[in-house]
Amino acid sequence: MSGPEHAYAEAEGAGEPDRRYANADLLPAETGEFRWHWWDFAAVWVCVSWSLAHLVLSGLPGQDRFSWPQTLLICGIALLVVLLPSFLVEHAGDRYGLPFAVFARSAFGVRGAALPALLRFAAACVWFGFQTDLALRGLMLLAAGDDFDDFEGFLGPAYLAFLAVQLWIVTKGPNGLRAFANVAAPVLLLGLLGTLLWVSTHAEGPMLPQPERPIGWGADFWSAAAPALASATAVFAAVGLTVPDLVHLGGARRGAEGPGSGHRPGVGVLLPLVMTGMLLYAMALMSGSGYEGSVPLLEHAVADMPGGPLLAAVMLIVATLCTNLGLNLVSAAYDLSSTVPSLLRFRGAAVIAALVGSAVVWQTRDTADYPVLEWADTAEGFFGTVAGILVAEYWIIRRTRLRPDQLYRRGGPYWYTGGWNWRAVVAFLAGGVLAVGGSTGGSGREEPLLPFLAPLDDFGWLVGLVVAGGLYAALTLRARSAARAED
Repeated sequence: MSGPEHAYAEAEGAGEPDRRYANADLLPAETGEFRWHWWDFAAVWVCVSWSLAHLVLSGLPGQDRFSWPQTLLICGIALLVVLLPSFLVEHAGDRYGLPFAVFARSAFGVRGAALPALLRFAAACVWFGFQTDLALRGLMLLAAGDDFDDFEGFLGPAYLAFLAVQLWIVTKGPNGLRAFANVAAPVLLLGLLGTLLWVSTHAEGPMLPQPERPIGWGADFWSAAAPALASATAVFAAVGLTVPDLVHLGGARRGAEGPGSGHRPGVGVLLPLVMTGMLLYAMALMSGSGYEGSVPLLEHAVADMPGGPLLAAVMLIVATLCTNLGLNLVSAAYDLSSTVPSLLRFRGAAVIAALVGSAVVWQTRDTADYPVLEWADTAEGFFGTVAGILVAEYWIIRRTRLRPDQLYRRGGPYWYTGGWNWRAVVAFLAGGVLAVGGSTGGSGREEPLLPFLAPLDDFGWLVGLVVAGGLYAALTLRARSAARAED
């Protein structure tokens, strides 16, 4: 017996953790099982960054009036708003080797952590379905080329085939993703390099955006930048609370030296650096190829290139596979497993997440448009709310000190009242209402549920972060002061 099973057996022998709240996959990542290095993370970030860069720029309001430095500034601010809290949460995952859903127990309670975990699970399932359908279009491009409509009968079998590939990879656990990413990233980079060389030698315009009617840097810019910033933040929010689940695998030097010896902040910094490069690359591809958004960017960029459709299909499939597994299935598997740890391990939970996501997208795929951005706009407020609470808990309340063994036990310091911390729930609800109450959420309504909150909708992530984090810190510190006064 070795790896997490051995660690679990040793813990059980010591009287912990409680089997109702732990399984081998949820225990702190140990040296012998997880050996993710910086290049493993870089490989995943390459695929994730390309997928997000294309998605962000394709839906950025007013981009035809922004110069490339302005677009980069808008996206950089959105990244900062989303990833800074994520990195603060990530610190706990890397230092103690804890999956996100287990770390959330420190604030929400051993049972109460199911609230943010299931929220993130639901979002990940929806994103999984949409991403899988995106990759399916790549498969159809490979098989059909310009005769896509003639191949509609192959959509079902193609979807099942692509789903099977993802399940095959994810059932090998997190290290299955690492092995795939280490192959996928070089393939994607070579394809991106070849595409850029082709576009640069057959450019229909400047290689970086030069709008005909530039908006300038005055007050008009910031007015036009607000909706663009909101749109970019909504897309980046999808990655905001999934990064910690990958980064916790990087504490490979943990063990005999104790918690904290494996912390490597450079792993997190890699993501915004790679993302910035991919944003510049995507802008160059869009500008140089005269992209107008009618077809996938890669397909348009290499349309006249010998073997271009095949190259575009391979790149789309590889990038989407890696992104879907890294951002969606890994986090969803940990979330569902942590909710019912005695019934589901990582692999079983990942399979259920994939099947749920597939069922959702298959039921809605005949609609005119998938409400991806609308869904992200709603989810970002809740994700920001959760991030705010966890940042306050870890950095303000706990001062980065946790007792990981107690996160798996009944009756300890993280049990609170019946396994729930009511202060975290109140802060979650208050921040969530303010963050998403003004959104239609892609529901088809013309008016939001709470119209007076509509002005806050554009910045739901930030509103949820500040309100929920501040309220949680205030409630908790006040309770501590009252307890000291009674003593």
